[in-house]
Amino acid sequence: MPATTWAKQARQIVIRRWQPEPLSEPVIDDALPHLSTIERSAEVISFTCRRFEYWLSPQGTLREWLKFNLRLALGLAVPALLVAPLVTLALNQFSLWIDVISKTTSNVVLVPLSVLLVVGLIAGLVSIGKSILSMRIRHQQRRDPYNY
Repeated sequence: MPATTWAKQARQIVIRRWQPEPLSEPVIDDALPHLSTIERSAEVISFTCRRFEYWLSPQGTLREWLKFNLRLALGLAVPALLVAPLVTLALNQFSLWIDVISKTTSNVVLVPLSVLLVVGLIAGLVSIGKSILSMRIRHQQRRDPYNY
């Protein structure tokens, strides 16, 4: 059995669905003179449209083509209108989650680093303070070596 491509499968589906029926020749309603004005207008417009369709395609291929394309359009539009908003919402939520996760991760990394920086600054200040105090003590001892 030869492998079928998606194009061949689509063609088979179209062939199975494509069943044009010959149109009967349109006739005018016998009760046309007895109809009201609005009903007569509607009947004349309907007859004109049916006659035009019969003139274009008496075998019914135009009607079948329109029906097939309408089915195809509905088959594509319904999932697109029902599924696309849900996919968009899900992608938006994923984007928000990724943003929150990245902010949380950066905070998890930055908080310990900032704590280490603060501890280092305090240690540095204490060291500088000790150095200044020891320098003062040495300076005072140099000035008065005999405690005068």
